[in-house]
Amino acid sequence: MHVRWLELSAFRNYASLSFAPDPGLNALIGRNGQGKTSLLEALHVLLAGRSFRTLHLTECVRWEAPEAGVAGDVVDGERHRQVRVTVSAQDGLEATGGLCPWARAVTFSATDLALVAGAPPGRRAYLDGAAAKLAPSHAEACRRYRLVLHQRGRLLGELRGRTDAGRLLAPWDEQLAALGSEIVHRRLETLTRLRDDVREIWRMLAADDTPLELDYAAVVPPAADPAATREGLLAALASSRQRELGRGATLVGPHRDDLVVRLGRVEARTYASRGEQRLIVLTLRLAEAAAVRRRLGSAPVLLLDDLLSELDGAARERVLGWLLGQGQVVFSAPDAAAGLAGAVWDVHEGEVDALDAIVAGGAA
Repeated sequence: MHVRWLELSAFRNYASLSFAPDPGLNALIGRNGQGKTSLLEALHVLLAGRSFRTLHLTECVRWEAPEAGVAGDVVDGERHRQVRVTVSAQDGLEATGGLCPWARAVTFSATDLALVAGAPPGRRAYLDGAAAKLAPSHAEACRRYRLVLHQRGRLLGELRGRTDAGRLLAPWDEQLAALGSEIVHRRLETLTRLRDDVREIWRMLAADDTPLELDYAAVVPPAADPAATREGLLAALASSRQRELGRGATLVGPHRDDLVVRLGRVEARTYASRGEQRLIVLTLRLAEAAAVRRRLGSAPVLLLDDLLSELDGAARERVLGWLLGQGQVVFSAPDAAAGLAGAVWDVHEGEVDALDAIVAGGAA
């Protein structure tokens, strides 16, 4: 899978842009603030219909412009689809004819460091995002779970001290347990698909025999059978009801679970160095891409922002060597790595140059 061409209008610092990335490895080089990340963001909007930088797509519209445009051709073997997206400064995104349903992108950015060093929600989001790429129905299950969780939380706040609280909460408990069981087991299936790739990629990128391991830490231990997990969640909700009524919040369920990342026997968030953390996060993203490729038969587009920062020279060489042959990869860096076997694009002030020839431009 790859993007054959991309056209932008009034997107971030690009007044206009026509960009035809190589179907293999692409390096976007240039100083900070020149548009490298914005170009990666535009590719993500084209492929996924959303930004990896902000929840508010209206922020992508160029200053004082009424709307931004993103268009491109997505190719996967013999099939291709042209996508045209308009982002209104007031109303957000509208895709003419719809987005490409089979397009997949895996993105790495500086905020991903929270996958190792941050709080559990970031790690849950990583696991749910990978699961949704492998089985799109997972995203809908998560959306419905969040709605039930929100409504149940409101009800808990209203029922404190009432003798009929259990009866009134029972329908919400049933929904939460059913959706929670589905989500937990899909996460566990995804984790099974990721583990071997994580071990192999880490061994290659880190040149270290210390294994990188992933474990699922559940507040309510799941059973082998989803129906039994559902019953376990129901029982846990019942036993924690008084505490939940006192706090006005649901205290058990997959929204409280965590993904534990270990280097050998120790947790990476505590013992890994900054450079190791970045390499671990990159490993997690590349394992996600490998799982998608194996499951769907084609590699997702890899969009990697500030890829080589905080890595030593040997680690950079290993990372770039691994990326060769992984499908279309577009990454940003302050400068080109020596001996890079791919296309190099100089990004400066809203223009993109390939070698000595200007292939895109028009920034005001």
